[in-house]
Amino acid sequence: MRYKGNLLLTFLVIFIIGCSSQGNDSVQKSMIPLNEDLFQTTSPVISESALYQLSKQQQQDFLNFYQSQSSKGYLPHEVVKRFLESKLSNFSYYGKTYSANEAMERNSGNCMSLAILTTALSRLIDVDMSYRKMHSLPIYEKHGNVVLSSSHVQSLLYDPSFIPEKNVFYVNRPAIVIDYFPQEDNIRSKLINSNDFLAMYYINKGAEFYIEGDYDNTFAFAKRAYELDSNNASAINLLALLHKKKGDEITAEQLYLTALESSDANISVLDNYVNLLKKQGRFDRAQKIKQRIENIYDPNPYHWLEKAQLARYQGEFDDSIRFYRKVIELTPYVKQAYLELHEVYILQGNKSSAITTLQSSLPWLHEPKQKRQYKKKLYQLSAAI
Repeated sequence: MRYKGNLLLTFLVIFIIGCSSQGNDSVQKSMIPLNEDLFQTTSPVISESALYQLSKQQQQDFLNFYQSQSSKGYLPHEVVKRFLESKLSNFSYYGKTYSANEAMERNSGNCMSLAILTTALSRLIDVDMSYRKMHSLPIYEKHGNVVLSSSHVQSLLYDPSFIPEKNVFYVNRPAIVIDYFPQEDNIRSKLINSNDFLAMYYINKGAEFYIEGDYDNTFAFAKRAYELDSNNASAINLLALLHKKKGDEITAEQLYLTALESSDANISVLDNYVNLLKKQGRFDRAQKIKQRIENIYDPNPYHWLEKAQLARYQGEFDDSIRFYRKVIELTPYVKQAYLELHEVYILQGNKSSAITTLQSSLPWLHEPKQKRQYKKKLYQLSAAI
């Protein structure tokens, strides 16, 4: 994963890519009317049925496998697992978001693609299933001024032979977990309903179109996600950015205000709104929103890294140090934070803290060349004291 800094970056976009979502148990909000005249009509977004549709040959291949495994005594949910086991090696955080047909054909994709394929296979043989969000160390990618965030979701295939006893309370139904990246330190979160999961797919595809500069298709997919889950801050944020880009700042602000009420609002939403307010010369309002940023919990390290870089560029070294420390606290594997923080300490004349910072980075350096470079800097700093 490579990071390219840009101190003059004016806004960030956070999309939930690959595997991440928030379970949504709240009542759906009233939707903000969108200015659809700003965007050209595109081909209809892929429907739910098409998303999970396998080709006739793919269906037959799986059903033949199912018949063979059933004759050996395997239950339907076990058959789905056994079929997928041979396909997990090429799925990753960094894969693209594919339909079931594409994921099976390519034998690759991100964990959402895997969950989509799992759903398609399960539906063929009537296996009951759901999705579960996992709290795990997230992975982040940068594409220009766009931050892509991947966390994790699992598919749960329920045991069809389970018959609950009367007057017995069960915390969970017996199920097989489909997960290409299981780890012991993952923490279970809420189950995700089918609409929320489907909205995740449309946000993912919208984000991919956004990176390509195809804003009409971005709008079509983001709008569909918003229709499915009007509480989704990522969908609202994306729609706000699109309206702002097209010059409709009134609708953009209405969307930002709606996103700020969401339980999963992050500093990306706040930063984007602050930039809009500054553009309009509403600096008092912008300052109030900036104060909220200081207190919000946002697990995305690149949001704080950008803020640290901007503060350094503006000579606000104390703020810069505070934001760099946030990055390291949240995700100590982001090596860029250590290097830049040590540089700020040098600018302050604090060589002792600069040395300590570089020393703290060493356990996270896995490339020999990079480790040698950091050790050389350490030696030069130590010799200068």
